[in-house]
Amino acid sequence: MVVWLKQSDGSCISLVDTWKPCFHIGGALDDLLNLQPFIPACRLVDKFEKAGDKERSKVLEVEVEHELEAQTLARQIFRRGGYSKYRLYDVDIPSTQMYLYNKDLFPLAFVEANNLHDHIEWTIEDSREHVDYRLPSLRTLRLGISTRKTRGVPTFEDELSSITIQTENETLAVDSGSESDKIVQLVNAFRRLDPDVILTEGGDSFIFPYLARRAQHHGILHEMILGREATPLRVYEVQGHSYFSYGKVLFKQTAARLLGRLHVDEANGFISSDCGLEGLFEVARTCIIPLQRASRTTIGTSMTSLQLYHAVKADVLIPWNKNEPEEWKNGNELIVADRGGFIYEPQFGLQESVGELDFSSLYPTIMRTMNLSGETVRCNCCPNSANRVPELGWNICERWDGIASKSLDILLRKRAIYKKYKKEAPDPPTRLRYDQRQAALKWILVCS
Repeated sequence: MVVWLKQSDGSCISLVDTWKPCFHIGGALDDLLNLQPFIPACRLVDKFEKAGDKERSKVLEVEVEHELEAQTLARQIFRRGGYSKYRLYDVDIPSTQMYLYNKDLFPLAFVEANNLHDHIEWTIEDSREHVDYRLPSLRTLRLGISTRKTRGVPTFEDELSSITIQTENETLAVDSGSESDKIVQLVNAFRRLDPDVILTEGGDSFIFPYLARRAQHHGILHEMILGREATPLRVYEVQGHSYFSYGKVLFKQTAARLLGRLHVDEANGFISSDCGLEGLFEVARTCIIPLQRASRTTIGTSMTSLQLYHAVKADVLIPWNKNEPEEWKNGNELIVADRGGFIYEPQFGLQESVGELDFSSLYPTIMRTMNLSGETVRCNCCPNSANRVPELGWNICERWDGIASKSLDILLRKRAIYKKYKKEAPDPPTRLRYDQRQAALKWILVCS
């Protein structure tokens, strides 16, 4: 794993930690023992296969080189077991996130790294609980381009007209020379300015794919190095992918990554465009999700990362391709359980002296206070629990702290502090900083 550090003197270095991701295989013990000779690096370990289990189960822990190998090997094992003999876990968790979970790290944490011969020894001098944390001094650059359009909209075949580079202190316009000269000037400007954060509008969808194709057209793609590693921009034959969510077909652009730098496409991200970099940094730190990923994913993915962290720390395995049906409910139970919030019919006409009552984070607070989580409601271990769902009478676990309720705790506590600090802020910039942080946490709480 390559880890980039911003040092106290402002310089950046990269360290390589010898670490490999793992996934897990569940099944009958004899079947697991028969599988061992066919897997190069594996061992039996004890894990909870489901959150809320009373006892750990014997599972195979398989070490792989990278995520692609994990998914390929998992599919082979599924086929070998006739798609029913084995249960696969932790296959599709991004290795960058799993590294953070395993090492108890989080993005923008203040750390001390001891670079030993075969691994890095981390000392964390920070906490996700902190609200007045110290961020490194980051050099920010805004990048824009214009093309000589031959059609109504810019295309990858248009000639590059100019490049605009804006920093806190200066604005550079690269508009002289041939197209290849402009690209080389851009590379030199990145090398000279050495930015940490690059802000764009459409960097994923157009700017960086366009620059890579124009460099390839002129035979200088190998010189198109905008990151801190000597790796040129990639030309993707397939740009982005479609996916189905909540009854809609959505499209997501392929992220343009500049290794060693943070690229934030404000047109391809929700948190950063709505809550600024302060909100993005807060989400990445609190939810333990890499900055590049946090800037482009949905609020649900950030919340999921926080839940995955608590599951991993509790030795609970994450099922691959989870397909667990909802428990059966009769007609009366369905009406009571799934009715949602009750809304009174309004009185027609013009009303005066109307008041509004707003509960702060009502649903997340209820979930945290009452220990509501997928594995705690109607658990098998506490049938006589005093904590029960009103009207339905379902028992709620008293033995196990729910992963969902545990994940909500830090979000609720930090947001309450930020709202308090916002009211007490001595100046507008400080007030804005706390407001962006609490707003980002509010969006994460929305999907609880």
